[in-house]
Amino acid sequence: MNPLEIGSQSQFAALRSFLREAGYTEARISEKLGLPAEGLDIVTLADNKVPCPAKPGPLDLLSRLFLLGEFVSIADAENQFHGPAWAAMNALGLIEEDSTNRTRCFASVALYPMDDFFIVSDRWSNPDRSPKQSFSDIVYPALTRSTREFLHFLPHAPCEVFLELCAGSGIAALIASRQARKAIAADITERSTHFANFNAALNGIENVTAVQGDLYQPVQGQVFDRIAAHPPYMPVLQPAEIYYDGGEDGEQLTRRILEGLYQYLAPGGRLYCRTLGTDREGSTFDQRLRQWLGAAEAEFDIALFISKNLEPSRFAMDSAVRRSTGQAEVNQWKALFGKLGVKEIVTGTVVVQRRTTQRPVFTIRRSLSSEADSAAIESVLRWETACVTPGLREAIFAAKPITSPRVQLLVRHALRDGDFVPQDFSLSCDYPFLMDCKVQPWMAQLLAFCDGSRSIHDLYAECKASGWIVPETPPREFLGLIGSFVSGGFLRVEEITTPAAAG
Repeated sequence: MNPLEIGSQSQFAALRSFLREAGYTEARISEKLGLPAEGLDIVTLADNKVPCPAKPGPLDLLSRLFLLGEFVSIADAENQFHGPAWAAMNALGLIEEDSTNRTRCFASVALYPMDDFFIVSDRWSNPDRSPKQSFSDIVYPALTRSTREFLHFLPHAPCEVFLELCAGSGIAALIASRQARKAIAADITERSTHFANFNAALNGIENVTAVQGDLYQPVQGQVFDRIAAHPPYMPVLQPAEIYYDGGEDGEQLTRRILEGLYQYLAPGGRLYCRTLGTDREGSTFDQRLRQWLGAAEAEFDIALFISKNLEPSRFAMDSAVRRSTGQAEVNQWKALFGKLGVKEIVTGTVVVQRRTTQRPVFTIRRSLSSEADSAAIESVLRWETACVTPGLREAIFAAKPITSPRVQLLVRHALRDGDFVPQDFSLSCDYPFLMDCKVQPWMAQLLAFCDGSRSIHDLYAECKASGWIVPETPPREFLGLIGSFVSGGFLRVEEITTPAAAG
């Protein structure tokens, strides 16, 4: 049963206006409830023990009602909430009267601020603060670390038509509405579709539409220049809630999303998918991502940005502890991972880009620093695209690289004939990617020369003149070396416009 009513524009406008006047923002709520300033999260909200003031104001009541999910006095609500706003809350189905005590009410759903929007999803607790029993088509809250990371790495550049798959509350489509001419939020459940349409109306957004169907089914025949997906990706031993169930290896939905890209992603377009995958005996996750593209794989670049690595045994233990199932579940996971040949579990963001011209495609894999943002991802994608785009070699050779201030040179010494002598050299960098690579001594000196005053062509000439590379070294080979340093984050260059970036 759906508690929400898609009301009139005036009802939504009255509610929006009141929420803003009351200061219903993440910063103000966090201050009021004594929560960390980095953003609201259902874990910290569920643990909040700050008592309600004796004389609560509008912000106190809103937080108690829609975030902490507590009972609120109807008299207090009528006194503190503006008449039109209180009427709208009731008419839209946001408020329910307590059948055991008709002097108080509670919220039928959670309503919270996020990224300058107001979002409605299902609640995570009952009014007595006990955990709420889940159900198969629950609209999971967006106030989670996973969703924030998903949104954090989405680009902010304009696009024509945006598609969010596995949309849930539709938060990505709402955010994309600022840059896209049209945004579509698609989800398999009727409940999520209704909530996403409600959220678009709640925020007064007219270029977002929510549609129901299995992945691409409701948008057949359409193409998109940007697709975002946060599919269910948790491995499960038995069927679970729709928002959670990613199949036995967690990859089921991600695989189907990539298999359909050829039909739905426009040339120059990109997919951004927050997901989980496994490295296995004989195939890494990024290798299987390419395989899932099938016969069309030569049309697509693949970039895997890893935010977390987890050993299968640790995953099994964490799952058993969380579900209180003990060693029996641990053994089941060990058997499954053994059958699949799983060596490591990774979570992160997959970016798939469709080429616009006849050129080689690339596959890269990077481990993200905790400080990395969408700009870091966009920068490396532009660079890798430039390196394989015909006609851009001269522009690349003219670029003037600058060594990252986060680069460190590590030298390991060994005892030889009574003295310590350098044994090997390695470069390390912790932003935007976590990178280590062994180098020859002259390569480390080369990075020291990269101060933005020399072009790659100048550096090529200096390396030959210094005898660091033989004069016959092809320019392509030297460019490959510099390119690997740029792609790894050791060097940065000014933006080089590529067809994908221009589009």
